[in-house]
Amino acid sequence: MNRQFHQFFRSVILFGFFLFLLKIILSGDIQKFIAPRMMPYMYFTLAVLAILAIIQYFKSGFEEDDDSCSCGHDHDYSASRLKSTGIYLLFIIPIMTGMMFSDHILGSSAAANKGFKYEMRSAATKENIDEQTAPGDDEAQPGNNVILENPGVLTPKDLYPELYEDMQENDKLVLHKDNYIGTISLLEDGMDDYVGKEVVTHGFVFRENDFPSDQMVVGRFGISCCVADGGVYGMLVESEDLNQYKNDTWVEVRGVLEKVEFNGWELPLIIPTEIKPIEAPDEPYVYEKLEYTG
Repeated sequence: MNRQFHQFFRSVILFGFFLFLLKIILSGDIQKFIAPRMMPYMYFTLAVLAILAIIQYFKSGFEEDDDSCSCGHDHDYSASRLKSTGIYLLFIIPIMTGMMFSDHILGSSAAANKGFKYEMRSAATKENIDEQTAPGDDEAQPGNNVILENPGVLTPKDLYPELYEDMQENDKLVLHKDNYIGTISLLEDGMDDYVGKEVVTHGFVFRENDFPSDQMVVGRFGISCCVADGGVYGMLVESEDLNQYKNDTWVEVRGVLEKVEFNGWELPLIIPTEIKPIEAPDEPYVYEKLEYTG
């Protein structure tokens, strides 16, 4: 493999990454990996890949000066075909698999690994308690459902002021992709304000290992930046004969909002009046859309 071949092949690899990124952007599949607010960075990356691919391609048509730079190192390309092939395969395989295989959507199996949202909140609060309380302080021990006030932390009411006002004024709460995370965050922040209201929500069915047969979670994965930071945002549903709704089944639930204590936390609970299976939406994830402007 001569120098020109290496330069040309590297331009092909860069162009392959460009085509892969262009494919998932045009198809909309990019939303299965990152939140919409990250899209400007993707457009920037797309442009950079195109420019680098073009530069690399034109470099392959020129003979480069082989004179030593006197730095004591060899900057020439590897003469071993096997070594070069192995290195290039590290870049080719991700491009080919990304082009050929379908995208995987997070579901109940991923939710089982990440845990229901209260578990992440519980861990964060426990860490906050451990840092700010003395070992002998009985009032603020983990498990006593005590949340320490921190004036530097924004509450859901601060983050979603318009949604908060709307939820206070209406007797019916309808969750959709634009208000999903905000609604559940506000519910968990002040359950007493919403008990008895009618609620309509939808999502996939998820159960933890210790759930009884009459309980399940109906939720969706909420994404802040990318799927790596995704967590399940949802509400408990309690009713007889829920075994007919298997994990990962998408359902729409209508019912009355109650509250329940679950592992030391007060969580929203739906007593359903209607549950019906639905098709999974084209965009299965929901994203943070904060109203806070500082």
